[in-house]
Amino acid sequence: MSEVVPPQKSVNPALTNLSGQSGAGSWLAIFNQQEGVLVIAFLLVLVGVTALNRGFIASTNLVDILYNSSYIGVAAVGMTMIILCGHIDISIGAALGLCATVAGKLAVAGVPLWIVFAATVLTGGLIGLTNGVLVAYCRIPAIVATLGMASILKGGLILSTGGIWIYGLPPGFGISRLLVMGIPLPICALVLFGVVFSVWLKYSAGGRQIYAVGGNAEAARLSGIPVRKVTLGVFVMNGLLVGVSAILYATNFTAIQSNVAPGFELTVITSAVIGGVSILGGTGTVIGALLGAILLQTIGTALVFLHIRAEWFQTVQGSLILLTILLDVFRRRQISGGATTLVASGGGGGEAASPKFMNLRWLTVQEVVLIGILILAIIALSFTSDRFLTAANLLNQTRFLSEVALLAVPMTFIIILGGIDLSVGSMMALSTILLGFSWESFGFPLWLAIWVAILGGALAGLLNGLVIVYLGVPPLIVTLATLAIYRGLSFGISESRSVNGFPDSFAFWGSGDIWGVPTQVYILIGVLIISAMALAGTPLGRSVYAIGNNETAARFAGLRVGRIKLLMYSFSGLMAGLAGFIFTSRVTSTRADAATGLELDVIAAVVFGGTSIFGGRGTILGTTIAVVIIQLLKNGLQLAGLRGESTVILIGTVLILSILLNQFLERQLLTGRRFAKSPPTPNI
Repeated sequence: MSEVVPPQKSVNPALTNLSGQSGAGSWLAIFNQQEGVLVIAFLLVLVGVTALNRGFIASTNLVDILYNSSYIGVAAVGMTMIILCGHIDISIGAALGLCATVAGKLAVAGVPLWIVFAATVLTGGLIGLTNGVLVAYCRIPAIVATLGMASILKGGLILSTGGIWIYGLPPGFGISRLLVMGIPLPICALVLFGVVFSVWLKYSAGGRQIYAVGGNAEAARLSGIPVRKVTLGVFVMNGLLVGVSAILYATNFTAIQSNVAPGFELTVITSAVIGGVSILGGTGTVIGALLGAILLQTIGTALVFLHIRAEWFQTVQGSLILLTILLDVFRRRQISGGATTLVASGGGGGEAASPKFMNLRWLTVQEVVLIGILILAIIALSFTSDRFLTAANLLNQTRFLSEVALLAVPMTFIIILGGIDLSVGSMMALSTILLGFSWESFGFPLWLAIWVAILGGALAGLLNGLVIVYLGVPPLIVTLATLAIYRGLSFGISESRSVNGFPDSFAFWGSGDIWGVPTQVYILIGVLIISAMALAGTPLGRSVYAIGNNETAARFAGLRVGRIKLLMYSFSGLMAGLAGFIFTSRVTSTRADAATGLELDVIAAVVFGGTSIFGGRGTILGTTIAVVIIQLLKNGLQLAGLRGESTVILIGTVLILSILLNQFLERQLLTGRRFAKSPPTPNI
């Protein structure tokens, strides 16, 4: 097997030449290395905040920054390897909460501490193993597998513990407060894991294989590297490190809440990305990720010293991700001497639609399967409660599913294109805040405030599209960043306050009805009909399928790929604005935390409806049926007396199983076509 060398840090040739001529060139070269940029950013924050508040540079505060960065940094080491391998893990926040709960429960039960800590680490490793199997062997995209796993872990944790606090921890449990030669143990752990994994990644064969798989998985496979085993190993190591991080996190407190760590996954991913780890894989260092974690904690502490509300921190996180990506784009363009993108073109659906049912042009096998599931679900759930199969209950469910369905329509287009939009929930929340505060604070007429909300959502979607299309940044990382930015703006603008007191007539759009049917259902039906016709019977729809199947071929065919993507992401924002308006009308209040986690419901519905997560295949009808099934299942479980967390587990399970179902149907389709095309065997 040929030796694989990890990619060297990219250096601008122009700056290199300049450095040979003058000292200024070597100074400028610092900006071409992400670690140098982070050090300079840290010093600027340190000097700037100290000038306004001298307490910031106190030794105790600097130690606190490193101390509070430790558990984030350890998890960032694992995330670095995941991203280097070309994947991502959204489940680490839920995994950290579960591992911390395991540690607390065992410690309170009197289990020896060495067994407690070993079990905690192994729990994280088991979660990583499960994720690794789903990604490496079941071929489920990491974003979908870990998003579903996060939902399952979160729901399962709260369902089993009720989110209660764990008290009565034994005295020896708080190992994070121990000192090693005068240095807090978590800081020692941060340094230890940083050094060990930096050396291992750079100098070991296993580390070089991770770089190779992330740089080009197919080339790595052809060179003899076991890509699946490497991927599985990376997820297991990440899980083990999350277990270690959970120990550092849990042993810092005298009581532990049995819940997920809010925003932890975004903080860890941000640390890795701003540390120079390429979201496409194959490039980055552990040291950079650790510096990113320390810089994030420094900025968070600086906001406190500057008396800036904590609600803005999410906006800062998202902005740092985008700024880092923009810096990476600038570097690549400087090196190449021209335009470059971070996105590899391609698609992957293979088919514009599932196989047709009985040669009916308007109905696919996937949709028939969904209709069958819907009928069975209705029959089964009708036995769980007398209230389920009533007109009042079913019509009421259409109110609750309307917002998800409105978001799922553009998500269907986007996933068929080969993209994704994780920011839909945040855009919807931002729209509700824009509506409320433009009406209350600026005195806009209510009808104008509604348009501000809808167009504000469209503008947010347009900004997503501009970065994706014209800077060539992967939609996953763009919308992950804007998920944080738009949510942070919602909290920052509203200062976590709600706007109430809307006129009674405003409730008509969310709580009213026309001829007994909820008002928003008419809006939804109109959107569904227009979207279904556009996708199935217009040149725009055919272009969407073509781009999702093979973007490069679509470009050569003369399709305006960039404009179509821009249109779809703007459409996503527009529908988020419309959903935000309907939601505000339904609850007659604005909330910055509205639609938190709703992106999971939306993606689950779209994928369950038969849209290939790889692009190129899907229908609006399939998505609609899937939205209805999921909402009825949630309603039926609640009427049966199960807690709301059961529905969270359900969504995650449906998301993962729907991918497996789609893959099964695709294999059956390919097998059937190969059989049909095979020539008959001559009789001899």
